[in-house]
Parts: sequence; C-alpha cells; structure tokens
Amino acid sequence: MNSLGPMICGIGLQDGLNPCIFMACTVFIVYGAWFKRRFGGIFWSRFIFVLVYALCNVIFNFGPPQVFIFNKYFIFFAKVLDFFLGVGAFVLGVLSLKDWFLLTRGQPLQASVDEKVRSFKGGIWVAFLITVILAIVLSALATLWPMNTYFMILGNEAILRSQWHMVGSLLAGYVFCSTWPLWLVWAFLSIKNVRPSLFKIICASVFLTASACMIFIFKS
Repeated sequence: MNSLGPMICGIGLQDGLNPCIFMACTVFIVYGAWFKRRFGGIFWSRFIFVLVYALCNVIFNFGPPQVFIFNKYFIFFAKVLDFFLGVGAFVLGVLSLKDWFLLTRGQPLQASVDEKVRSFKGGIWVAFLITVILAIVLSALATLWPMNTYFMILGNEAILRSQWHMVGSLLAGYVFCSTWPLWLVWAFLSIKNVRPSLFKIICASVFLTASACMIFIFKS
C-alpha cells in the first residue's frame, strides 16, 4: 500500500487540472477580498473553504453519494449553473483586465472589482455559513469532470467495504494534491506588497480561465 503513495500524489496533481477548480479559485479570490474588507481577518475563511471543499470532494467522488451525483437531473442543473458561473467569471475577468490596463497607464481606479462586490448586513457567522455553502456547491460541481478511473475504483471498493483504514491516508494525499490550484492561489494571495497591476493581471487570468472551463463543461 505504501508504494501507492507516489502514484496517488501524481494522480491527484493530474486531477487537479479539473476545470471546475478554477471556478473555486475565482470564488476564493473574490469572496476572500470581500471577506477581508467586511470583517478584517481572512485566514479562517480561507481555511474553512479549502477544508470543506476537500472533504466534500471525497464525499461526492467516493461511495454511495455517487448515486445522486450521476443522476441526470443533477447533471442538468449543474451544467446550467456552470454556464452562469462562467458568464460571471468572464465579466470579472474583463473588469480585472480593465483595472490592470488603467494601473499600467498610471491612471487611478475609479471602482475596482473588489469594490464592486457589495457587502451585506449579516454577521461573521453568516459569512462563514456562506463560505461552507460555496465550498459544498463548488465541490459538487467538480464531480462533472471525471477523475482517474483507477483511483476511483480503488477508493470506492475500499470505502464500500468499510476499509477506511486502508485508504484513509491515500484519500488524504489525493485530495491535498488534487487541490493544488487552491493552494497556489492561497500562496499568491498571502504575498505582501504585490504590485496592484501584477495582482490584477493574475486575477484576470484566473477568472478568464475559469470562464472558459465552465463554458467548456456546459457544452460537453
């Protein structure tokens, strides 16, 4: 079983190219900026988002929940939601490109993307609840993209037979590796004193990539 470790990590890194995770990165950036402006501290909101996303990734991809995930009605509504999320990501990408263009020309930003995200009157616990809901929805949408067949069979066989002790560490390693885009975005957002123009162009790249991925999934 130990020899499977490197293989599982490689599979996780490959499955991390799941198109839906780029939408998770988009929400991670925009929602994080709103959370920081509204409540100040942001570490726990990011941590909860990634943790819930990772846990739900395991729940939705392995075991009995797959019966509901592969339901045709779920797939239909998930693709429709993907389309609208893709349109929203495209708009954010265009606005971020506009901000980047103004910054590179030395012009002041009249209303940046972050300022366009409106705050609401809810308290901190409502905000954390929204964090959990967003993570669950996005992890469910990620099931539209097929994961590695070998690992899915390995995980499902062990879980359905209640052999968690055999695959627990492998599942943890897989989920950690498969969420590498989120870790990468988190590391970038944690860098202090990043030039605003660089921040805007990277955000625009993430948003537009997410938009293209969502529309691609909608058509598939």
